[in-house]
Amino acid sequence: MRRLSGLVSRQGGMLLCGIGLVATLALAAAGDLTLYIHPRYVVFTVVLTLVGAVLFALAVWFAATGAADAHEGHDHHDHDHDHEGGRARRWRAIPAVGTAALVLVAALALLVAPPATLSAERALTSTAAADGGGDVLAPVLVGSDPTRFSIRDWATILGTGSTANDLVGQRADVTGIVLLDGAGTARIGRYAVTCCTVDAQLFAVPVDRATLPAGVESGDWVRVTGTFADGEGATRLVADSAEEVPEPDDPYIS
Repeated sequence: MRRLSGLVSRQGGMLLCGIGLVATLALAAAGDLTLYIHPRYVVFTVVLTLVGAVLFALAVWFAATGAADAHEGHDHHDHDHDHEGGRARRWRAIPAVGTAALVLVAALALLVAPPATLSAERALTSTAAADGGGDVLAPVLVGSDPTRFSIRDWATILGTGSTANDLVGQRADVTGIVLLDGAGTARIGRYAVTCCTVDAQLFAVPVDRATLPAGVESGDWVRVTGTFADGEGATRLVADSAEEVPEPDDPYIS
């Protein structure tokens, strides 16, 4: 038991590395790696992961051969440790238990739990791009086809202060997740990912809740087509066509 706890304590880092490598390659093979990183970094990530897998295999081999040599050289000292009290052994087992728990949680989170996009709950605690999205420039409406604008485009347009009066005759056709807050406000949102989901930024457009499909909840994906109208001190998208749709293969704005 003592040897097992010592092994877990010493090799916990190796186990975590192995779990991370397997999880990354499994996500890449299933085409789900883009749920966590921008598509342009997939090849780079896979190549580095394969290099890491080779180094990991070498590290395991060196650790195994080194442990065997050390075991042969220290077998004669085992009788000295047998005289230690049970309380001391229990205290030494605590780090091993903690490491084992960490490895188990990592395995469940990375290898068992299904991959998923960023949740609506996270979006509801975020604010939409009200300032035009920082460095994101609002598209030019004149001479453009607004039905090809993304949620980010419309969010930046509204973020510059445009109202329904400025958007007369402009039709939006957007797909995103429904965001319903406790105040009754409804938005259609989507995340933009620059590098990975850590830097994900929410872009959302206010929508007239009454024009959404009946029974939709936060997190449902919908496609909404309509025009903008001013009401209750805000400019909102009023849908004349709204339907629930499956989550797209590319849920993030690249």
